[in-house]
Amino acid sequence: MHHLFTIQQLFAERLFRIPDYQRGYAWGEQQLEEFVEDVELLPEQKDHYTGTIVLNPLAPDATIPDTDEGGKHYDPVAVVDGQQRLTTFVLFLDAIRRVMAEIPSLVKRSESILEGFIHVKDPTGQPMYRLILNSDSHDYFVKNVLSPTPSPGGATIPSHSRLSAARDHFTSFLTSKRAKMPPDEFLDWLKRLQDKVLQRMKVTVYTVSDQAEVGVIFEVLNNRGKPLSELEKVKNYLLYLAAKLVVPNSLAEAVNKAWTNIFQRLMRAGIMDSDSEDQVLRAHWLTIYDAEKKNWDGSKSIKKRFNLKDYEKKHGQLCDNLLKYAKTLDDAALAYCDARHPAHSDAFAKWDGAPKVRDQVRKFSEKLRRVNVLAPFLPLFIAARLRFPESADHYLELAKLCEVFAFRVYRLTGHRSNAGQTRLFRIGHELYHSKIAFNDALDTVRALLLRYCPASAFKAEFGPPSPDSVWYGWPGLKYFLYEYEEHLAGGKDIHLTWDRVTKANDEKTIEHILPRTPKDPYWKERFNAQQRRLYTDDIGNLCLTFDNSSYSNKPFPEKRGKLDPTAQPGRLVQRPLLCQIERVHGASAGSVQGMEREGNFPAAQADRGVGAQALARRGTRRDY
Repeated sequence: MHHLFTIQQLFAERLFRIPDYQRGYAWGEQQLEEFVEDVELLPEQKDHYTGTIVLNPLAPDATIPDTDEGGKHYDPVAVVDGQQRLTTFVLFLDAIRRVMAEIPSLVKRSESILEGFIHVKDPTGQPMYRLILNSDSHDYFVKNVLSPTPSPGGATIPSHSRLSAARDHFTSFLTSKRAKMPPDEFLDWLKRLQDKVLQRMKVTVYTVSDQAEVGVIFEVLNNRGKPLSELEKVKNYLLYLAAKLVVPNSLAEAVNKAWTNIFQRLMRAGIMDSDSEDQVLRAHWLTIYDAEKKNWDGSKSIKKRFNLKDYEKKHGQLCDNLLKYAKTLDDAALAYCDARHPAHSDAFAKWDGAPKVRDQVRKFSEKLRRVNVLAPFLPLFIAARLRFPESADHYLELAKLCEVFAFRVYRLTGHRSNAGQTRLFRIGHELYHSKIAFNDALDTVRALLLRYCPASAFKAEFGPPSPDSVWYGWPGLKYFLYEYEEHLAGGKDIHLTWDRVTKANDEKTIEHILPRTPKDPYWKERFNAQQRRLYTDDIGNLCLTFDNSSYSNKPFPEKRGKLDPTAQPGRLVQRPLLCQIERVHGASAGSVQGMEREGNFPAAQADRGVGAQALARRGTRRDY
């Protein structure tokens, strides 16, 4: 059933609960501005329709109070659709309440808003909140957004930040209005604003008693405004099927639980965009159901695979298949979030019992994230996690190999990010379905790597310098230089963090040791014009810095700085750069022929991040 309600009528006898399977608060600056504009510009005696709220009555729960200290009973309802608007109304009314509390003649109005829309007292005297957000957000909502004395704990997920931003937006709006109006005029304006929100902003309320049927209604209602993500469409379709099954089942409960887990993991990992949600669906589908990417068509693929007509008189089988789908998608989302955000404290927590291996898994997963090519490997990672959930060693081997593949194929030799993708997807699919052994899967990936970047091509990329070898501006340059710095550091921390390297532009973080404009006589005396053309943009002349403006065109001894007196005397860089590259990126250092030990600079100088690539380079003497 459905009715048209004012906001005051909507809240009159209800306690609203946002289910955990819903995403967190998502409104940003644009939506907030439009909301304020709708309220402020609403003409006198006119109503404004703000949309639809879909509610699902909740069964009584003895652990959750639904009666206030005065004996008034409230109906607890789950908000199936409309949580963004509902939460925004509460935030806006709370901002109005705060301002009214500062004006003696409006204190009663302020208290009325508090009890009607924020919280009342339960029989024990504790606050009973009229709106409870999902479990990831409610504690922050209460302690940091609604509380007059916010908790010192800060935002930990995007929805927290958006809640605080909405509160600040409304506070700023009211403060600005107050500053521009005489006190009496502002008082009257504020009362009219409250009346507009409570009496003339209206919503249609749909009440749905069967939880499984909300999916279809949800999708229909959300075909306006911000489109549903594919992940949301799939959830709705599974709930629709749960309502149509003629066999006893717990599918709706399983779907809601799976989507709760998925949204919570995505939120904790800071992954809240619809493209990422769609990527989870796609990677899972490629791994479990069909490795051919041309066959993937978003939620339509799921609807086609689990078409109700194809399961006539086989509803039990359909239910089992759907339960498997929800379970494996839940597990795949965990693998996805760990791969996307390996530095997160919860990443790869399954392997807490093997801390050293877990640290290595996170380390190499982070390297792959830095290369910034992850999609081709997702089915492999999902298959490894689902098939070998206890084996951190298997995953580590795979992560190391994928990092080598990503660097050599997509960054060094410049292949498009879909190169080899079809074969990689198929390997992941076959690995999950036990059609290929783990070691055979690794060997197949290695063979594919050498097909796209054979050893000869790899060495050729780092061949003798030429005027055409312009490494500055190469997309993989920062990653390569940072990897080399890590290698030289020998396991010690690098003060120049990767975040700082990526956030700053190339001009700030990448230094030409031999300057592009060598004004100082030091450089001109040592390099003629032809040599400067040859070496200036070569990779051996580039290194990372905190701020290269401090080095300018100074002579190398000044750029290099003073040696650390605590450095081990006589410790030398043992290998030319190409050998270091091969050691880090998967080729045998011993395979490099004609390399001579080069350079007598103490390694402590390289650790400073200045001149690291100039210490030794392909048997070419750089006598800086």
